[in-house]
Amino acid sequence: MTTNQKRDNNDIFGMPILGFLFKNKTFLFILKSTVLALMFYALVLGFMYPAEDQNSFTTMLFWTLFWPFFVIVTLSVFGRLFCGICPHGFMGKFITKFGLQKEMPKALKNPFIGFSILFFGNWVVYYINPSTYKTPLASAIVFTVMTLLAIIFFYRYKEMSYCKYICPVGTVMRAYGKVSFTWLGTYKSTCKECKSFDCAKACPYGLKPFSFDNKHSMDDCTLCMDCANACEAVSFKLTKPSSSLFENFKIQKVEVWAVLLITAAITITMNFHHALSRVAISDTYIWSRMGKALESIVGISGLDYIGISALFLALIVTLLIAILGNFLASKLLHVEFSKAFYTLSYAFIPIFIIGGLSHAYEFFFLHYYHNIINGFIDGFNLGLDKVTPLATRKDSWLHIFGITNYIAIIWALVIMAKRVSFFEASRMAKIGAFLCASLLIFFYLYLNIYKAYAFATHGAKRGGHSHGGSSVMFQSVPCESATLLQDGENRASCPICGMKLPLFYKTNHAAIHDGEQKQYCSLHCLVDDMHNHGSNLSQLQVVDVKSLKFIDAKSAFYVVGSKKPATMSVISKYAFANEADAKAFQDQYGGQIKSFEEASKTALKDF
Repeated sequence: MTTNQKRDNNDIFGMPILGFLFKNKTFLFILKSTVLALMFYALVLGFMYPAEDQNSFTTMLFWTLFWPFFVIVTLSVFGRLFCGICPHGFMGKFITKFGLQKEMPKALKNPFIGFSILFFGNWVVYYINPSTYKTPLASAIVFTVMTLLAIIFFYRYKEMSYCKYICPVGTVMRAYGKVSFTWLGTYKSTCKECKSFDCAKACPYGLKPFSFDNKHSMDDCTLCMDCANACEAVSFKLTKPSSSLFENFKIQKVEVWAVLLITAAITITMNFHHALSRVAISDTYIWSRMGKALESIVGISGLDYIGISALFLALIVTLLIAILGNFLASKLLHVEFSKAFYTLSYAFIPIFIIGGLSHAYEFFFLHYYHNIINGFIDGFNLGLDKVTPLATRKDSWLHIFGITNYIAIIWALVIMAKRVSFFEASRMAKIGAFLCASLLIFFYLYLNIYKAYAFATHGAKRGGHSHGGSSVMFQSVPCESATLLQDGENRASCPICGMKLPLFYKTNHAAIHDGEQKQYCSLHCLVDDMHNHGSNLSQLQVVDVKSLKFIDAKSAFYVVGSKKPATMSVISKYAFANEADAKAFQDQYGGQIKSFEEASKTALKDF
């Protein structure tokens, strides 16, 4: 074991502050223990206080702080940093030490198992019904089940086999961690004289850190740093971005499929369903038309039919383009299709992980910041005033983060060019192969350019995800028929989202805030003002769909989840003064009749 090592200037372990954060054994133990405690506290709160209006801490921790904010931001810079402090992995090291230490059966040694749990159990479910897991109770149930599953595997099998094969995010983290700026390895000159192999003995995953450099791969390393505390010859260096992707390494097929499917399920589907859904002509897009047709056939209220259709099309488009491009590349390079496909598809990694930074940074100012702070205020009863978002969608400066989409494109093309060079072929053949294999990258470029064109040409839709197909929206009334209660220059606009109130008059709500009348386009924005902005609202009112007059919201009958279009939400909510009118609307358009409190809880799920 080496106890004294002269470190290179780019070695993080030799840097004053970063060295302490990444290598100090006591600090790391406290940090990991804290994360573990937060997880169990969130699970307990989720069962004790199952509703979002009672407990925002549970959903915040799992669906905002852990994923996507911390994971997306750190994965692209430091690599699998979250795996290093993951509460499952942290407790797993202790459980495994006293467990049965059995060899995992070959049938379970398949990382496609873990990724399938993630893809079908999370993303497919999300696009069918976005709010499925977004309540404290649902979050607590899901992560309790995963925690129990992890404990069983850690106790029964050796070398942290759960993390390698069963963990839903393990494969994704390993694949996308390759894009980072860091590398864990060892000092070769020191390791030449080593006979004790302390770094390998300390690794709970049974890995050999001294071999990472030669293999150009960190294998299943989770950056737990146990090896670094066992031997000073272990290094953690700042490197060129995506350094391992510019080298030949042992290809993991599951990583390639994870990259392609995540690109389809998140990057492409989100562009179809979320970004382009805000364009004024969004109802004309093929996934919108397919969604409406599917809705008319299935007829179950509350499902996101357009989301399902967008995911289906994104999967087909992404896989067809990737397969076709690599097939053509393989012909030009005169190699087997599988060799070209698995070698070159690693270049698609930046599309999601770097391109996704624009969403992460933008949403930090729009949602993540105040969700995290207010979640801790609620979770620990701190008695502090709730904080408000740092920005709104009206702030044009947020668009600056869109530059990461184009950085991702350039980055992916550079990686593709290098990986094409691994093959023996003529210069012209390599150029042709590069262009063909990069078709998916060019398609992503087209999507970004088209989004800018669509908004510039057609403008933004004045509303959320609308399922209506007519040119005049169901929610709209002529300006002269709309009752505007608030005063001022912007009296006809929603104070939260800025949308014109007459366009969504049938879902309008109103309230008094500090003696001032406010009028909202929807229950969504009213709840946003109360829940996220911390406004103390009184005298809540809502428009009666039948009479078009404002009525007391708390005595209204809401039809939630009808086939009529929603405002600022996936799930529609229309109010009536009389239960008989609500029942007649329900009979014609579906949905469930609920009270104001119940409808508000549904609206809370949007956040």
